[in-house]
Amino acid sequence: MNFAILFSGQGVQNLAHVQQLKDLATELNVTSQLTQCLPTLFNPNLSEADLYSNDFAQPFIFALQWCRWQKLKHKLDEIISFSGYSLGELSALICSTEISFEQGLYLARQRGMLMSEAGQESSGLLAVQGINWNGLELLLAKTATELSIKISDSHFIVGGLEANLQQLTQQLEQVGTHSVKRLNVSIPSHTSLMNCAVAPYRQVLQQHQFNRLEVAIISGSGGHKYYKTSDAVEALIDQMNHAIDWDSCLTAIQENQPDIVLEIGPGNALSKMLLERSPHLNVRAVDDFKTFQGLELWIEKQQNIDC
Repeated sequence: MNFAILFSGQGVQNLAHVQQLKDLATELNVTSQLTQCLPTLFNPNLSEADLYSNDFAQPFIFALQWCRWQKLKHKLDEIISFSGYSLGELSALICSTEISFEQGLYLARQRGMLMSEAGQESSGLLAVQGINWNGLELLLAKTATELSIKISDSHFIVGGLEANLQQLTQQLEQVGTHSVKRLNVSIPSHTSLMNCAVAPYRQVLQQHQFNRLEVAIISGSGGHKYYKTSDAVEALIDQMNHAIDWDSCLTAIQENQPDIVLEIGPGNALSKMLLERSPHLNVRAVDDFKTFQGLELWIEKQQNIDC
């Protein structure tokens, strides 16, 4: 039985994820690395609001995904692809090249810091549903906002400065758009407002020695399937200031016909997106299960059925 693995992005992390990361770090003997990189994680007064600061969120989510993957990877028969939504594509690259946890934390932290520095003005992301691209594109031009992620023909993530996002929200409401929601992300990822982060992050990645990809990556950059590390790294850099085509990525995952799609998390938004498109697919998320034992029992049952 083969698996396609999805690594989520920012926006739905919570304090339960903090505790799980601490527990997994202890089990995997990486607590000291976490303490050095993310001392705030061990602050007893850490609040849910603290989890959304970009500098904290990016290395935190990577750490959770890396630990979850280490826990699960030996339980799965065959992995045919990794895919990552926004930040998740960095986790996909790190897990596929099997570099160290310390190196992965460094790369995630640098990405978060450089993107925060590029987005000094108050800004963020907006989820928009119920309008087609032609209609939305006109409003983006009028409000100096930009496409960040295409999820479907009527579902988009838009980035921009705070005042411009407010203006866009008003115009979307006037044309009767079904849903407009501000996301818990503090930077306008994948837009030209991230231009200043591209060159320094390219330097960070090019100075790093990656191993070859052990698992092919179906990228958010148009759904292309990468087998070479250099191609996956270049796509990751390009995404910093260019929109992601998650719609094409999901199409490519479907075309690969995985037996099971497993979302590493945090959250289960990517699983829901895929199920909306293909209700027949066997899709689950780590966060669907209360315990790892429950998840592992489910995986074992699916693989036994296949036999």
